[in-house]
Amino acid sequence: MSPGALRFLLATLVVLFHYTSFGIGHMPVYLFFALSGYWVFTMWQNKYSATREPYATFIASRAWRLAPVFLLCSFAALAVSFGLPIIIAPATPFTPPESLALVSSLVILGYNTAGGAPLVPAWSLDIELQFYLVAPFVIALLQRRALLAVVLCAGVSLASFALFYDRAFTSYLPWFLAGMLAARYPALLPRRRIALASGALTVAVILLFACVPALRPVLFGGAHRGALYLTWNPLFNAALAAVALPFALGTLGVRSGKFDRLLSDASYSLYLVHWLPLLYVTHYVPQIAALPHLSRAIATLPLVLLSYAAAFAITIYVDRPCSRARERFVKARRATREQPAATTLAPRSAR
Repeated sequence: MSPGALRFLLATLVVLFHYTSFGIGHMPVYLFFALSGYWVFTMWQNKYSATREPYATFIASRAWRLAPVFLLCSFAALAVSFGLPIIIAPATPFTPPESLALVSSLVILGYNTAGGAPLVPAWSLDIELQFYLVAPFVIALLQRRALLAVVLCAGVSLASFALFYDRAFTSYLPWFLAGMLAARYPALLPRRRIALASGALTVAVILLFACVPALRPVLFGGAHRGALYLTWNPLFNAALAAVALPFALGTLGVRSGKFDRLLSDASYSLYLVHWLPLLYVTHYVPQIAALPHLSRAIATLPLVLLSYAAAFAITIYVDRPCSRARERFVKARRATREQPAATTLAPRSAR
């Protein structure tokens, strides 16, 4: 599978998680984090480290990458949550947001811990942005003392998980680190046979849990989640992500074409924008949740199709133009750094 197709598939799994009882929602996010670790390490080495003020350029560029689509979807979610009820009363009231939720709706940071934040999938963007803040330091340590970096990251993650569970970005550090290690040591990238075996095993595990009655409550949750789901589904998602990790990393060696790059970009827009129709329906048409499975699927299908159409439109008309401007910014920062060297060489070449 190509890298863009994989990212789009992972975003689609998140859509299924939110629109159905299919309980695989965190596994795609963990794999997104691993892929992010790989690309951040690679981009730092090949692009950002050669710019003027590398750290500032890196942070500005990565925040710029997230901000346009996030702000568009965040403002839309705020409008549905707090603007629309002024005009039309919702059937199910919206949860009043904390002050942090309003701030995080503008700056991303803090979204994972903000109560009442309307754009729920954006919690992972908070984790991602916090990772960007420390990534250059982790990369520097990986380059000099890789074993020490692994031990420190593992220790910090364990302590974070024990103290804060999933509320701190450090609890997710091993996923980022897995991708960074694959970029630091290309020999760790799985061969085709291992990658295919990983993908096949992932599908087999999902089918097993879907078909065996005793295991189904762990995979399928729905509106009324049982004790088995609440207890074991988080662990199931983490284990499934570990099983699928070689397959995900294996896609990095596949050449990406123009359409595949479009899928890769659209996956980010889809990941956020699909929540908006669901946000409206949950509060204004809650009776859909009480329909039989087939009727509910028919009722929500237009919303899903609308999400995909909106994702591609946002990608083409918002995300990509902003990304081109961001790339020009980074390129200018590289040219500024390289300019003095070119100036000193000019007189010698003229002689």
